Amino acid sequence: MAPAVADLVEMVDGLVISPEPGDLEAALGAIDRLQAKVSYALEAFDLKEGWKEDGSLSLTAWLAHHGRRTRREAHREALAAKRLAALPATRFAWEEGRLSSGQVDAVMANLSEHHLGLYAEQEEGLVEALDELSATETAAAVRHWRLRAEALDDNPPPPERPSELHLSRTLEGRREISGHLRPEDAAIVEAALAEAAQQPAPGEGGKRSSELRADALIDICRWFLANRERHPAGSRVRPYLNVVVDLEDLDGGGPGQMADGTWVPPDVVSWLSCDCELHRIVLAGRSAVLDYGRATRTIPSSLWSALVVRDSHCRHPGCDRPPAWCEGHHVVHFSKGGPTSLSNVVLACARHHHLWHQPGWSLTLSADGTLTIVTPWSTTLVSRPPPRWAPT
Repeated sequence: MAPAVADLVEMVDGLVISPEPGDLEAALGAIDRLQAKVSYALEAFDLKEGWKEDGSLSLTAWLAHHGRRTRREAHREALAAKRLAALPATRFAWEEGRLSSGQVDAVMANLSEHHLGLYAEQEEGLVEALDELSATETAAAVRHWRLRAEALDDNPPPPERPSELHLSRTLEGRREISGHLRPEDAAIVEAALAEAAQQPAPGEGGKRSSELRADALIDICRWFLANRERHPAGSRVRPYLNVVVDLEDLDGGGPGQMADGTWVPPDVVSWLSCDCELHRIVLAGRSAVLDYGRATRTIPSSLWSALVVRDSHCRHPGCDRPPAWCEGHHVVHFSKGGPTSLSNVVLACARHHHLWHQPGWSLTLSADGTLTIVTPWSTTLVSRPPPRWAPT
């Protein structure tokens, strides 16, 4: 180990950083400048192929092993070290602390190999313009430069990597979403999620923004499934759902199993089966199919139209989700003998519909359409149908 590096390691071992704004800012700046020097050394290390000494196949592989990076992090650092060899002004500004590591990452993420030479020609002026920007602003500025360069290029680069989305099933039956979106696609998704988001329902005030975005995504998907085709006015196509449930569980409020084998709790079965195209698959024991019924318990178009006229929107107090985002909720669930009629059904957005099926919620619908809701915390909420004014 070189003496200077040994001294650095020893100094870091004994370093105590006070939790003061000035000290923390200075320490972060020092880390950035150190990262710049490490990147410079990595480029030289790569040129002499020092990573071959232990059998590694590339600088990326060496970084992943010896630097304990993820493959993505290792690739990003190796690529930056290589590209910065052609961008001395950017590297120097990084080493001086005029550009942060986050800004350099933003430059690398938005600068394609195709335009690296052109960027190098204009680098001095570009670095000066980036000096006072944040990492986010730097990313936007470099992307803007790249798009202008592509527009003027007689030999445009290959098409940008398409958007990708992965939906993976976990061992506990949940789904994990991963992927990446092109900026223009991401803008559409972000706008849709922002539009679909709403204020948390009672009891949901502690939800994180990530949970609210998940709720919004589910709302969007449910709306699409219900409205994806053109139908005669007033008709709907509801999502189809296969629920496998044992006969005893059907009567006693037990769990159900989706067609893909995922088990869901009783309140979810109750909620999902309240207003959808339900194919009931009733079993005696584990395998004897007693009944595979036709789509049933679905609110017909004539009743749906009457619901829309009476309720106008979700009937939870304070919620104004329009009918296109709503479902029909059986106040007395059909499994308990509740009829599919105007006297037993109200409009509910997907989030409140699910909420009402949670344990502890109690609903009563009076003859005049007044909905009384008792929460698990014994709070009584009252929702009345909006007034219908007669024309003058």
